Order: sequence, then C-alpha cells, then structure tokens
Amino acid sequence: MNTSENKSKPSVDSAVDYAISQSSSLNLSFENAAWYNHELGHTFRRTVEDIAVLGNGLRILEVGSFTGVVSVALQRLGHQVTASDIHFVLEDKALRAFLDAEGVAVCPANLSHSQLPVPDESFDLIVFNEVLEHLNFNPIPLLREFARVLVPGGKVYCATPNLASAKNRWLMMRGKSYINPVKDLVRNLTPNTGMSVGLHWREWSRAEFVEVFSVAGLKMVSHRFTLVTPNRSKALRRTMVGLMYRCFPSLLPLQVGVFQKE
Repeated sequence: MNTSENKSKPSVDSAVDYAISQSSSLNLSFENAAWYNHELGHTFRRTVEDIAVLGNGLRILEVGSFTGVVSVALQRLGHQVTASDIHFVLEDKALRAFLDAEGVAVCPANLSHSQLPVPDESFDLIVFNEVLEHLNFNPIPLLREFARVLVPGGKVYCATPNLASAKNRWLMMRGKSYINPVKDLVRNLTPNTGMSVGLHWREWSRAEFVEVFSVAGLKMVSHRFTLVTPNRSKALRRTMVGLMYRCFPSLLPLQVGVFQKE
C-alpha cells in the first residue's frame, strides 16, 4: 500500500468512534442504539483491534451485526463487509440507510434454517460475536455452514460468555441460575418479543467451545479469556478482582476464539 493510501485510511479508534457515533444517533425500531452501543463499546473496539491483526482487505461476513457498529468500522478500515442478522433487524429503515451509505452489503438470514444464502468460499473471515449463546437450537449445522462459505484457511472470530466464569460459579453456589429467569421465557412467548435476542439459552466452557467448532471442521488457532466491559467498581474491589483474574484468567466472564477452516 502506498503512502497516500496509508494517510487516507482511518485508525481503528477513529473508525470505531465514528461508527458508534453514527449508529447511536439512529432511531431504531428494535433497540435503543445509544444505550446498546454505550454498553458494548468496549467489545466493539476489542473486536476491530483483533481483526486488524488478522489481515487487510478481507471479505468479512458479520453474523449478528445488530446496530452495525463493527460492520461499518471494518468497512471504513478497508475491508469488504457483509452484515447479516435476522430479517426484522436488517429491514429497519434507519439501519438499512446507515449500512447502505457506508457501503456495507446486507444478508438477512434466519440462523435456525442453518443454510446461509451465500455461495461456497465467499469470505475470508466470519465475525460471530455474542450470538452463540443466544441460539436455541443445535449450532453444529450452522458452524458447518461457516466452513462452507469460508475460503480454505479462512477464519471465524467468535466471542461468547465463559460458562465457568467466577460470576456463574458464585451464582450456582448460592443455588441460583446464571441464565435468564423464567419470566424472560414467558416474555419470549409474546409475538412482539418472541425472539432469542436477550436470552442466553446455552453458555460454553472453553473445552466445549473448542470442541463444537472442531466438530464443524474449524480448528482453534487462538483463545483467550477477557472482560466484557472494563471493571468500574471501587478501588479496593477492583484491585482484588483484578488480582483474582490475573491468577485465574479462566474465571473471566468472556472468551474469544479464532478458528480456522481445516
């Protein structure tokens, strides 16, 4: 890449900041974008930073693009991005106009149908963040679809909660559940809220996380545990929790894996 191209390419921070700002101004029919983007801004930035290490000019499919922040940030960084989510998300007029204006292609898909409406070997990378835990069906056929649409050597970048986190262990020790309460299941039955978004149907330990991708022909090439959001508790608690996580990183609440098509 020549010098003028380098100068015109935005930094990761500026690309993410722009995408968050523009997305947060949208009046979406399915979510309060400003609140959602504020809550997940840390994970958006982590994702885009991690993908910057994986390559340049990649053909990327983001499965679960939701408010569009990651898709738009990656597009502005020079990747060729397709945003995929359930139909009612991508049919939102404000979101669709935002994605179209930024040159992001869209691919509505019902993941429970497993087959993605894209040709074989269409993408270099699939971004699959905070989605796996929301699937209320067997994910293996879908992950096999990921392998189908990836080029040889293509990768999946996936973030999902850590089943064995300290928070989950503490809740279970107290006889409580770490997944959604029954009242959320009741709410899920009503027509206008009957979707898996917001509900964690299944969380995964590290070993299970690696195994379920392996069964689909996707081999883990990297894995780490991390925070969902920065620790903003008071100083003493923050220090103690930070020390625990440094000694036992497997107790952190989120795990991030990169899996490669074998």
